[in-house]
Amino acid sequence: MAECRLRGLWCRLYIPEDPDALDWAAFLRATAPCVDGWVIDPPFWNPGGLGPHLQAHDLDRIPELVVRLPDYQPTAVRITGRDRAETFENVQHLEQRLEKDARFAHILWLDTPLAYHGNRGLPAVYQQLGVLSHRPFVLENDPERVRPLKAWGRHVNLRTSVLKALALNPRILGLIHHGSFKRVFHYAKAVVKRPDFGLMDGEEHTFLEYPSTTGVVSLSANLAPRLWRKLLDRKSLSARAGDTLGYMAVMKVLREGLDAVAPDPLRAIPWGLHRLGFLAHAHPFPEESALRLSRFLEQATD
Repeated sequence: MAECRLRGLWCRLYIPEDPDALDWAAFLRATAPCVDGWVIDPPFWNPGGLGPHLQAHDLDRIPELVVRLPDYQPTAVRITGRDRAETFENVQHLEQRLEKDARFAHILWLDTPLAYHGNRGLPAVYQQLGVLSHRPFVLENDPERVRPLKAWGRHVNLRTSVLKALALNPRILGLIHHGSFKRVFHYAKAVVKRPDFGLMDGEEHTFLEYPSTTGVVSLSANLAPRLWRKLLDRKSLSARAGDTLGYMAVMKVLREGLDAVAPDPLRAIPWGLHRLGFLAHAHPFPEESALRLSRFLEQATD
């Protein structure tokens, strides 16, 4: 499991409706040297989707995507179902499809447990999942994707005490967090006895302002992996002190890029990939947004 630590820059991989529409060789030449891992999350890219639940056809698409990625980099694969039973079934299905592939040794199971379960009893859920699969797990705390699925007043964030209990399970390698910066501090305290536990930021804007976690899961790394790599290479205080102007310049360009992508990422990312020559086609993008994104891409690839 040591080779699958949750650290650095992870790319939330763009998933086209037709995988062959993406020039994978060119895309990976540009991206793979800069990233430390990948996230395969089909529901994220479904414009009509609600929440992080896998659909039946996603279970067939995921193995096709896994084999296109480098076999030396870790990949977090979505397993979340509509309830606990469906999540268990997803794990069993994907395990059977992937276990004979050499890349299976680098697979992590990605789950957003509050999409189908409450905080109470979660540690037991992952003890049971650990019987079904020997691969490690990565959890995602994403209140915005969970909130529409919950009755009013129900928790949409992992409770700190629950995360502390979950961190006692060595099969859980880390957490991707979305939401308030204040909560990150509480989560960091909860996992302090697990120095190997990865606490990744799922919000790129937050990471730019407060790069205090072990890394970031990035959408825009599909478009600007080199810029993100430059930023993370300068993340330490000593590295920033050695090149303050360079660090601030990269920050400025990334902020502008995120401002261009954030309003409509499901259209911005494929449009940007098409603009870069990696994607065969993409839906039209509003003129003003296209100009902003074009300027960002020019600076990102300069």
